[in-house]
Formats: sequence, C-alpha cells, structure tokens
Amino acid sequence: MFLTADRILPFVSLLSLFAYFLFDGMVVDPKRRIIFFGVIFLFLASDTIVRAFSKGLRKEDQNRYIAAGFGIGAFLLSVLRDFLDLKPVAGFNEEVSAIPKVREFLLLCVVLLSIVFLLQIILLEIGKSSLEAQSNLAKSKSSLLQNAVLGFLFVLPIVVAVNYFAIKRNYNFDLSSQGKFSLSQISRNLIKPITKDVTITAFYPRPLEADGPANGDKLAAFALTRVRPDIEILLDQIKAENSHITVQFINADVEVDLLKEFGQVSNGTIFVRSQKQSLLTSGTPFAEERVIAKETKDLEDLERKLVGALLNVTTEQKKVYFTVSNGERYGMSFKALPNEQVNRFVSSLQFLNFKVAELGFAQGWPSKLPEDAEMLVVLGPTVPFSKEAKEELTKFVLEKNGKLLITMEPKGNEDFSWLLSNAGLKFKSSELIEREEKPGFVVAKRFPDNRLTDLLQKKDMGILFPYSGYLETDATVPSPHSFKSETLLESGFEAFSDENKNGKLDPNEKKESKILSIVLTPMSLANDKVGKIILHTGTSWITDQFIPYAMNSQFSTVSITGLFQDTAVAEIPLKKEELDTISLSDNQKLVAWVIGVFLFPGFILAVGSYFVYSRRKSSMIEV
Repeated sequence: MFLTADRILPFVSLLSLFAYFLFDGMVVDPKRRIIFFGVIFLFLASDTIVRAFSKGLRKEDQNRYIAAGFGIGAFLLSVLRDFLDLKPVAGFNEEVSAIPKVREFLLLCVVLLSIVFLLQIILLEIGKSSLEAQSNLAKSKSSLLQNAVLGFLFVLPIVVAVNYFAIKRNYNFDLSSQGKFSLSQISRNLIKPITKDVTITAFYPRPLEADGPANGDKLAAFALTRVRPDIEILLDQIKAENSHITVQFINADVEVDLLKEFGQVSNGTIFVRSQKQSLLTSGTPFAEERVIAKETKDLEDLERKLVGALLNVTTEQKKVYFTVSNGERYGMSFKALPNEQVNRFVSSLQFLNFKVAELGFAQGWPSKLPEDAEMLVVLGPTVPFSKEAKEELTKFVLEKNGKLLITMEPKGNEDFSWLLSNAGLKFKSSELIEREEKPGFVVAKRFPDNRLTDLLQKKDMGILFPYSGYLETDATVPSPHSFKSETLLESGFEAFSDENKNGKLDPNEKKESKILSIVLTPMSLANDKVGKIILHTGTSWITDQFIPYAMNSQFSTVSITGLFQDTAVAEIPLKKEELDTISLSDNQKLVAWVIGVFLFPGFILAVGSYFVYSRRKSSMIEV
C-alpha cells in the first residue's frame, strides 16, 4: 500500500501546486479562500507528511524533502504576493513605493521555484525507476524506455496546464523602468471589483490589411498598425484581470458588416460598452464611452483613459435632475429655439447610464429636493434664484454631499455671487474676444492640471466657448473661504475682455488668460465632504448648436462623470516613451562576458555533477 502512495503522492503534490495557480482567481470569498489554501497546502505536503510518519526522516529521502520545500516555498510566496495586492487609497500612489517591485520579485521566485519543483519530481521518479530496473530481469529493463515515455505522457497535461495558466492569467515580466508593457497596480485594483459584463471593441487594421480602402490614407493606416500591438497587450491584460471583460478587434475599413451596431466609426477608436439594466429612460441599450488612440503618443495615457471608461460604463445608474424654474435651457422657454436646446448633452448622459429628470415647481422645487437626487444640473438660468433655492442648493452640496453642475448665462440676471463669494471669486459678464472678426468666440486650449481634465483626449483642439463671461479673484471677500477653487479651463493668452463693447483691442485692454471653468470643493478639516460643484461661465458651448464642435462634447460629459469617478484613476502613472540608453564600461562588458561564458555553464555543470554523485552514492549504499 505504501509503495502505491510512494509512487502517486509526489505527483499529487505537483498537481496541487499548479491547480492552485489555475483556480486561485475563482475563489473570492475570504472564508472560502482560507479553506482553499488549507486544502492546497495539505495536498502539497501530503508526500512529505506520509513519508516522514511512515519511514521517518531518512537520509536517502533528503532530495525528496528538498523538492517538497521548493513546492511549498512557491505556494507560500504566491500567497504572500496576493496579500501585497493592496486596495487603492486616495492620495497615495502605490507605484512610487517598493510594493510593485517586491511583487514582481516574488512572482519571479514563484515561477522559478515551481519549475525547479516540477523538474525535481520528474528527475527523482525517473532516477528511482532506473535504479529499480537495474536489479530486475532483462524484460523489466527493456520496458524502462516504455515507462519513461509513459511518464512523460503523464507529465504532458501538467505542461499544458502551466501554459494555460501563463496565458489565462497573462503574467509577464516587464523589465521597462516605468512598467510600459504591464498594468499598474492601481489599475488592477480598480478593474477587479467590476461585476458587470463589459465589451471592449477596438477598431484597428491588421498588419496585412494596412493598405486599407483604395482611397484611404495609407500613412494613417500604417500608423494604426504600429500602435495595435501595444493596444493588444494592454487589452489582454485588462481582460485577464476580470472575467466579465471581453475584447474584440475589428477593421472598420474591411469588416463593414460588423459595424451596424456601432454606427459611424473609424479605425483608431476603442468602444467600451456595458449593457444597461433598464431601457425605460431611453432607447440606448448600452452605457458607452469611446477612447481614441491613433498615434504612439496616445499610448501614454491610454491605460488611464480605458480604466476611467470602464468605471464610467459599469457605475450603477445615477439620478440627475435638471432645474427648470429659472429660465434654464432645459425648460420650456427654449423649446421654440432648437439651437439653444441641450438635447445632445442629455442624450450623451443617457449613453453613460444616467437617468435624467426635470426639477421644477411641479416637483416641489425649491421647497424640497427628491431623495434620490445624486446630482443637480443648472443650465444657463436667466432669472435669479430665490433665497430658499440658494439655501437648498448649498445644503445639497455641503450636507448631502451632492454634485452640482452650473453653466452661467452672461445675459441673464443670475451671477451666482452668493456662491462664488464663498470661494473668493466674482463673475464678470464682459464679452471675450480672441479674433476681432469673430467677437464673442473663444477656442480655449489652456487646461491647468486637474484630475477631471486629465482624461480629456486631443486637448490641442480646445473647447469652443462662445458668448461667455469669466471669473476673477475678489479681493474684497475675506478669508478663510468655505469652498476651495480649482481651475478646469482658461481662455488662453490670445483672448481679451471687450470692456467697452466696441469689438476691438483698445490700449486700456490687454490679452490675458481668463478663467472659464472651475470646480469648487467644500473646505473640511476632517476631509469628510465629497460634494462638489463644477461651474462654467457660459452656456452656449453646451447647446445643440455648438456641442458638436472641437472637444465640447467630451468636456461636457467629463464635467459629469469626473465628479463620480474614483480619485485613484488620476494616480495611474503615464506610460511615457523610454528614451534612456545604457552604456556599459569596459569592465562591465568583461563581467557580462565572464558570466555568460563561465558562470552559467559552470552552474549547470555543478548541478549535473551533484545529481550524478548523489545517484551513484545511493546505488552504492543499496548494494
């Protein structure tokens, strides 16, 4: 009976280790993981336990105990590596700590110990079979080759399982200094909790399809084939982190029959989609966001944008109310003026799984706010808010931690001084001019550093921001202020304020960058306030007439999604191109040559000699 166990248990230990690698990601519940770890460890140490209790600690079993140590060490280091997979903490960038490097080193140790454990078990069993064959009849000796072949056939499924494990879990050794070819730890921690099914569809040509259509731009097509391999690596790693995420590639120039459900699309675009729970609010079946990556420089922040898009489309549906009682664009006042409506903006929110409703006198405003309100949107009010409405809006942000989006109307009578004064700011309704032949039009391209605008693509296109005012510091308001102000968008230094409204730059006027958009955050020493306000000094830019131009559509949706997004997204490091080169000195080259020519071959020779000596010594003792 022991002879059978002596034969089987080493392979049971081997299989248990690789079974742990394969099924570890499927056990998520903490209690079940503890049981899972215990069962794996029991099977992994079964050969050692049975051998030690049945025959005692014998010298001839020394190599078997060493092999078991390799296997148990690989298991324990893998558990330790998972333990170091910490959750993201706002304000703390784990990438600058030593944790990622430690986890990478532990992964290397786990792989090496697992391989050594596999080879050790195989060599020990073959050596044992060889010694037994030497003392048997010639018939048994002739079957040694057959037994060896059968043994390798038995090991073949293990090798296949190892390859499956490597591909399925997508482990890799990224030797670049900034982790260019691997997901950051922050991204992994943000992707793992996603429980909704997500489809990522990337539109890129394959290398052999780089010519594209007959009248297409061949240079652009070749540029897309250059970035496709890096995008494939990134998407494969995202897919490997969460089984709810699927990835597919389509060539928009060739596979036109697959484009029906995507509408108008071109290569270089990545669609991130998640099925909506309900279609009652709109006819759009998907929560959807697009990411553009057409050039090598677009890859620097692609990981950050993809993770942000994943979080946006998988967030549970949120209720957004548009106020309509003060002459806002969403109300009935502008139904007769199609260009002044905001239908496209509302549709883009519905695409991102926001449920939109109006808030007016019929809904009890401003006496009360709906309990399910998670965000309020005030678009271009022309009538001043009552004292009661001002108090409700302030209370919504400060006490209920709500989100508030405001676009101002320079021609209206509401200047929001009751809100801006709490941040030490004031509104100026003077018209901005960038080009004298187009008074009132400004293409704003100046984006101060802010996590909300970090996710914007093609910032060089700017925001078409017509017919707006601007903000400036109000020195008459004493500090401290109850709101902290951060700038999202400025006009740039080509714009000037037309104070006398004559449409040209006068000597007393100067070109300077004006503040157009800000985010206000309540000041709290305890950091327990999560309510936020985004305020834009104009409304025309978000209307149906101007939202299709430049980056207006992107900027409008970021103003909403950015308020709900995890702050850790902004801490995902950029994958900038590495241009640093390393030059070896003559001594370093000599050391590398010695290691390659003498050290590695000597190590292999020493290990082989050890096994030969130990086998001969064991055979002499048995004789």
